[in-house]
Amino acid sequence: MSYNFKGLADLNYFYFYLLNYLQENRFQVEADHPQIVANASAALDIFEEARRKGSDITQAEEEAMSVLFTNIGESEYNIVTEIILENFRDTIDLDCEAAVEYWTPQIITDIPDLFVGFDRMAVGVDPLDLDIRKNELVGAIVTYLSDNGLQ
Repeated sequence: MSYNFKGLADLNYFYFYLLNYLQENRFQVEADHPQIVANASAALDIFEEARRKGSDITQAEEEAMSVLFTNIGESEYNIVTEIILENFRDTIDLDCEAAVEYWTPQIITDIPDLFVGFDRMAVGVDPLDLDIRKNELVGAIVTYLSDNGLQ
């Protein structure tokens, strides 16, 4: 079953679930991104098919959720937040949420090419590539902090 974007936005629980996840994790992506629309539509189709085949709501929802996050990678915001909390808690005063809320977007803004060259999924950073190249990110952030007198 194919949905146009307006119909999808009006009725699809999975669409709003995915948008909420993306918003909470601060992905920089438009609501009508083709991957979001395709994933939500596919999840709804799978849910409906599972219900027709006799699955209860919980089982049908589990099946739908398995495709909802297809090609959704890691949030750049969450990646940078995790790195600064793991590696720079003593360097930068990160004892309060406000400090993290300040530094994460500051680093992302001031180092615009931080994620250049990373494998991208349709939305977000590929978690496997992140595992391989995480040290590069830490190094770029160390350089940034040193250049700004914080390291």
